[in-house]
Amino acid sequence: MSSSRRVGAYVLPGDPTWLERTLSVYYPLLDDLVVPVPQDGRGWTGRPLPVDECVDIVRTVDTRGIARFVRGSWIDPQDPLGAETRQRQAAVDAMPDVDWVVQLDGDELLPSPGPLVHAMDRADARDVDAVELPMRVVFRRTRRARFEVVRPDGAPHLEYPGPVLVRPSVPLTSTRRTGGEFLRLMVPGDTSLQSARAPEPGEIREELPAQFESIVHNSWGRSPREILAKVRSWGHANDIRRYRYYVAVWLPTPATWRLLRNFHPLVSELWPRLRRVAD
Repeated sequence: MSSSRRVGAYVLPGDPTWLERTLSVYYPLLDDLVVPVPQDGRGWTGRPLPVDECVDIVRTVDTRGIARFVRGSWIDPQDPLGAETRQRQAAVDAMPDVDWVVQLDGDELLPSPGPLVHAMDRADARDVDAVELPMRVVFRRTRRARFEVVRPDGAPHLEYPGPVLVRPSVPLTSTRRTGGEFLRLMVPGDTSLQSARAPEPGEIREELPAQFESIVHNSWGRSPREILAKVRSWGHANDIRRYRYYVAVWLPTPATWRLLRNFHPLVSELWPRLRRVAD
């Protein structure tokens, strides 16, 4: 990585489950770390969040003392996605002097810092303002197994929920997404739904090295209590029948995983089926 490149990141302090493990992976790359702290301790829908627990985790990982805490209130029960976007933007705005801002959520686990370094190198070469990396999706975990989303033929499924890197000068348009040109780095041979479609406006595609390990997205890979808290407070809280999906689809997965087809809560065909992997 260029010795002159300055890298920042922000952490949304509402999700402690995976935070210490995920932040620790890319923390060595950082020159700046911002935590946009809800001063009322409440998330986008107005429900209480374990903010103090998340702040304590950040302080534990932050062995160099670079973290800064930006306080504000980001509540909008009618438009939680808008509130989420404003909280993320407040964090990005607090880092005007870095070259790149890492936008990894607390449940998105990098295999190593290498993918981010490669992504920044390729984005600098392409002169773009944002980069997307592929993610594998863990939908359910038990003591003995995890259930990962796969393609209809059982091959690994990948998706791109938004840029994981962004220039601080570029405004966010919806959650962590931006306008303008962005680089989507793709695994060779990937035919997942977003990859099979024609490129979006401003999208530039480039293949990753064959040995690349995708980010593991553990958003749904939690305990039943944690999932209930998630669907009550996340940005899509108004977009799905929360409890029906939890009870009818997510909760019985260990027994029904072989039968599930096209079960994404927002865009059904985005998640074709599941496979069980011993944990």
